[in-house]
Amino acid sequence: MVILMSKYLKILPIFCALGIIAFSAQKGPEYWRRWEFLRVREFLVVGNQYLANEVIREIASFPVNTSVLDDLARTKLLLEEHEMILEASVKKKWWSRKVVLTIEEKIPLALLANALLVPVDRDGNTLPLDPGQHLLDLPLLRMEGDLEGRSEEIRTIALELERLIATNSFFANELSEISIDGEGNAEAILNGDVVVRFRPPLANQTLRAGLTALEDAKKRRLSGVGIMIDLRFDGQVVASYGAEGRQ
Repeated sequence: MVILMSKYLKILPIFCALGIIAFSAQKGPEYWRRWEFLRVREFLVVGNQYLANEVIREIASFPVNTSVLDDLARTKLLLEEHEMILEASVKKKWWSRKVVLTIEEKIPLALLANALLVPVDRDGNTLPLDPGQHLLDLPLLRMEGDLEGRSEEIRTIALELERLIATNSFFANELSEISIDGEGNAEAILNGDVVVRFRPPLANQTLRAGLTALEDAKKRRLSGVGIMIDLRFDGQVVASYGAEGRQ
């Protein structure tokens, strides 16, 4: 009997340990989440330019008394559903009890001329930004006719605009407006009195040839006369003055 009791006493700690482990696995996480020491003390927002920190934290919808043990995968999904946010990441800093939200916003590329001026990004998506409030110094994007149902056309010209701006600094600095008609002919206005006509996509070599012709035309023109550079014809650059240019 003594030997039997001795055996029980030896294995009792093992059963107790297994019981504690089982309890911790089932109830432990919930208990620790309620622990004051593990509650998130600060929510940091980085990478944002247009959306205020308060707005981003509101979008994230953190639960009351969020713990560093909480699964915050849903927070990332909520952020990326917002029409201004391209990508988001959520990281927890355990020891400092902070949550860091890293935001990559959609960048306004141009102001789409509709009933109001509406910022659009490289994919032609309209962005919920007030151009006046954010002082957006962007080229105008015009399209003939009603814009309803023309998202793909807007995206095409927006991508073309982004490419041209990225590849030619002179074009980027001088561009004030770009438009496209129903036949696919694009027209860019540079510095108010120069019109460049082309059909997207415009090859970089052709654009450089057109800008070289523009510099020559500037030397020859009379004061106050507009210039038109037409790049719609393969292998040709046509320059003209007066009525064809914008003054």
